[in-house]
Parts: sequence; structure tokens; C-alpha cells
Amino acid sequence: MGLIYSNIPELEGSNTEIVLSNLFELEGDIETVVEKRLAHLSELADAILRDGGDPDIVKSILLSIKSEGNADSGNVVEENRTAADAVFSRMSLVERLTLFKEVLGSGGVNKKNIVKYISPETDVPISEDAAERIAYLKNSYNDVAYMQFSSLFSSPRAAYFTSISDVCESVYNGSCEYCILPVETSSDGKLLSFYEMILKYNLKITAVYDLRGEEGYTRYALIGKRSALHSPSVRSKARNRYFEFIMVETDSVSLEDLLCAANFCSLKLCRIDTLNAHSSAKGSGAYVCPVFRADGADLQTFFMFLAIDCPDYIPVGLYMQI
Repeated sequence: MGLIYSNIPELEGSNTEIVLSNLFELEGDIETVVEKRLAHLSELADAILRDGGDPDIVKSILLSIKSEGNADSGNVVEENRTAADAVFSRMSLVERLTLFKEVLGSGGVNKKNIVKYISPETDVPISEDAAERIAYLKNSYNDVAYMQFSSLFSSPRAAYFTSISDVCESVYNGSCEYCILPVETSSDGKLLSFYEMILKYNLKITAVYDLRGEEGYTRYALIGKRSALHSPSVRSKARNRYFEFIMVETDSVSLEDLLCAANFCSLKLCRIDTLNAHSSAKGSGAYVCPVFRADGADLQTFFMFLAIDCPDYIPVGLYMQI
């Protein structure tokens, strides 16, 4: 079984209501971004068409953004959808990225609406009882990981459970703020069953720690509803931040395009894992899980690129390594 979002309900003990609820929320988020994209591109299309189809598309678009930054999306989306999509399809990847960067800089899109795609539950309050409470299975290795992660908090508390499902559900249901799971080993690579649990409960990796021994290492992840970018509890101990997500290569979004966009936004590629596809998955491309170094990167523009060019991507986390 590959690491595929669409087959999560097939997992033993899966709660399909949780999965369906997450899917519904994600679909709403995608529709919001698409509407914003069409609203802005519609205004830009009008300006370009009035100029007789100026071949210098980017220059016309940027000038239009600066003068039409407060477009009313409700009035323009349906009226100019065809013209907007036609203009957008004529642009190269670099031109689109330049457009995204300029749109964000002009105030035409609320940056908080873009950032939420990496951590959609950032506004969900954490109860006083759950704050800084960390769930995990009690054993000597997990104890070591807990000691490392607990240094990120001012008043950490351990909560012990007897199954991985209970560990994850404690975070999903709000009785704990974080949990600890092993996600990778030097011998087996990514532990897909644990990644499936992260996706099933719509959680995000906040920090990772490599427990090393004579035979290699095991990577443990501190996981919660929020990414490291948004968590008020976590105190950063490291300069290095990483962004990890899952996407599928398609005819419209290639791995080459992804790497070009990442380079444009100053993200540095660390690794790419190829994951097994499933017969029920949409599209025929290979599922990949890239990890980028994100320090000093233009994450806002990259998030907007993903939301528009690759709306089915699944964020795994924006996290630090300690």
C-alpha cells in the first residue's frame, strides 16, 4: 500500500467520518484560492485585452495589479473566467511566479489565506488542559525522543497511551497538543504506516529528532495540528526549517516545474521520495514527497504556487530539526 490520501479509509480501524470531514474542509479551501485566482486574473485579463493583447504579458499584468488591487471577486469571477484562464495559460512558469509574488506584495491577497494551506487549523484554540501535553507510547526510545522535544516547551507534560491510534486521536480530539511518532529509519526509509496516520488525522510535523545508534538512526517527529510556523507553545532551538509535502506528477504539474518554482522562491531541495500509487488515485503520475530547506525562502509565493498550480498537494509539515 502506498502513501495515498484517497485510500486512507481503507486502513484498519479507520474512522471515515474524520476523513470525510477533512476532505470537505480541504475542498472548501481549494475553492477559495481558485476564486481569488480567477478574480485577480479576470481583472488582469480585462486590462490586457483592452491594450490589444500586449505581448509583454508580465509588464501589463503587474501594472494592472498595482492599479486594480482591490477587485471585488464576487462581480468578476464568472464574467471573465474564460478571458482570465486564457491569459493565465499563455504565461510561462516564471511569469506566473512573478505574478504571484507581485499579487502578494500588492495586498491583493490576504497572506493569512495563503499560509493557512500549510496549517489550516492555526486558529483552533488549545485548551489549558491540553497545552504542552505530549502523547506517545511508553518505551525507552520514545522516552529519549520526548526528552529532546520537551526542551522546546516551558512546561511539558507526558501522556502515555497503548496504541498509535490513541496517540493520534488524543491530538485530533484536543486532549493533547502534540504526539510523538517514528517516521523514518536509516534502513527502511519513510515509515509509510505512520505517515498514513498523520494524513488520516490531518496532523502536521512540527519538529524532528534523529536518535542515532550503532546500526543507524530512527527519526522521530513531534506532531500536532499546527506547523512550527504557527505554534505559540514551541520555542525554536534550530535555525534550520524544512517544508515537506506530497504531490502527484501530472501533465500540468511536473517535477521539473516544482523544482523551478522552489528555486525561484529560494527553497533548497534536500531529498525526494517516490511513493507507490494506488489504483483509486486520481491521475496516472507518480506520487512524490519532496523535502525542502526553507530558511530565508519566499514561502508565501511558493504556497500560492502550490495552491493554484497543484491544489491537490498534501502538506506534511513546516518543521525544525533539533
